[in-house]
Amino acid sequence: MSDKYGMLAGIAFVILAATNVVVMLEASRPARSITSRGRLIAVHRASGYLFVILFCIMVYSMSQKLIGVGITGDLPAYLVVHIVLVLVLVPLLLLKLFIARRYKQSRSTLKALGVTIFLVSFLLVAIPAFSELLRSASPGSLGSMVATGLVVAVCLVQCVLVFRKRKQSRITVDKSQVADTPAPTTALTDDGNKRSPIALLLTKTEQQTHDTRTLRFEILNEKRLCAKPGQFLTFQWTVDGQRVPRSYTISSSPTRENYVEITPKRMDNGCVSIFLNDQAKPGLAVEASGPYGRFYFDEALHKSIVLIAAGSGITPMISMLSYIDDLKLANPVTLLYFVRTREDIIFQNELARLRRSLPNFKYEVCLSRPDPAWKGHSGRLTEEFAFQHVTDLDSPTFFLCGPKGFMDSARKILSTLGIGKDRILQESFGESERPTESHPRESGPAETLVFIHSNKVCQASAESTLLELAEKNGVQIPYGCRQGLCGTCSTRVLSGTVQMDVEDGLTSEQKNAGYVLPCVSRIKGTVVVAA
Repeated sequence: MSDKYGMLAGIAFVILAATNVVVMLEASRPARSITSRGRLIAVHRASGYLFVILFCIMVYSMSQKLIGVGITGDLPAYLVVHIVLVLVLVPLLLLKLFIARRYKQSRSTLKALGVTIFLVSFLLVAIPAFSELLRSASPGSLGSMVATGLVVAVCLVQCVLVFRKRKQSRITVDKSQVADTPAPTTALTDDGNKRSPIALLLTKTEQQTHDTRTLRFEILNEKRLCAKPGQFLTFQWTVDGQRVPRSYTISSSPTRENYVEITPKRMDNGCVSIFLNDQAKPGLAVEASGPYGRFYFDEALHKSIVLIAAGSGITPMISMLSYIDDLKLANPVTLLYFVRTREDIIFQNELARLRRSLPNFKYEVCLSRPDPAWKGHSGRLTEEFAFQHVTDLDSPTFFLCGPKGFMDSARKILSTLGIGKDRILQESFGESERPTESHPRESGPAETLVFIHSNKVCQASAESTLLELAEKNGVQIPYGCRQGLCGTCSTRVLSGTVQMDVEDGLTSEQKNAGYVLPCVSRIKGTVVVAA
């Protein structure tokens, strides 16, 4: 390789190394959408392969020059340093490739390795280039001035970056020192998505089982849906002329930003589920809000996961699995799925496909009412079954979704196996007991509600929720699902007694601090709230 082509190859080598670092940092920004992040990762992977190919060509060219010479004392000092840097770069590249293949979630390590590889690559090219430039230049010539200017520029840029980093760190520390009382902690996605309605149009339906159907809705708004795998939307359905809000978990992968899917199960006493399974056809328009929920998978937090689902509780799990498959994550996943009969297995074909596609995914299906031809597991979730099929009990995060009785039993079993509460997440999935009719109360003293921040006092009726009373009296309380699930309306009670139908939307910290969910709360006696 001639000196001219060698210099061009060196410049391309450094540019590729810098591109890898910049693209990797851009892909890790929280503001990035899943689609753009996936594209950046693809660019990073392609430039990484080009970098390795170019490095191999340069090493081969250098080795040809050393044939018959070897590394002896006759070599120039810069060339010895050059060889040492090559020997350092080889294990760094192999280590980065190994981690990227086997431990994709180790982002901080990959970033550090990427920056180190860039610095070594820069030195690898810069040392001989500057040496040649300075050797051929005379004092005061253009070459020496350019070389000196580049060194000074690099130093100045480094100083600016260090100063900005320290300044940013100082600001972060100052902000972290500001104490605050527990507040609603559902800011999981873009606030705009939660405040403004999402216009949806039904474009496709697919029958999953005899009583379960997947509905695909195209997102009509000119904005993207920033959901996390496992979250839900609250839909404003119109059934028989009545506006009925219902929440459904997103069953599609959040990487599909132009459409969203839900998979409702037909319930005998559910007017909306019957409508969606029996009557909904392509062309149906509906508005939704969200996404909401703390029950979601985060690959940065959950290094390995165990999904335990029953019946239609599989819907958030399939969203998580599809997300993992779309991004080709290496996080180990175990799914334990419990249904009555083999005809009740939702997403049966998709689960089989995911088993082939994901090398670190395994699942077991257990039937409580197996037919004679069934050769799989039968029965219910037991301590022995969980211990047998979950090989690692020490590190995974456990996700539970299904009927309330099933989840209560699952939590007890996991607790018996030594799983701490901090590693168990569960989705009530609308199974909480919510009163569908107003229960008459005994006559007594009139209930009084005081909105202390709004300086308003009102008389409360036994049938009205705290949120309804706020709306009637012009008190602004933000809300989302109106079913006690999302936690958006959580408000602090300063004094008095409030009865909640559902507590799923509150964290333990909020409960201890006196927060309630106005959308499913009714007051007793005189109550003062911070609204």
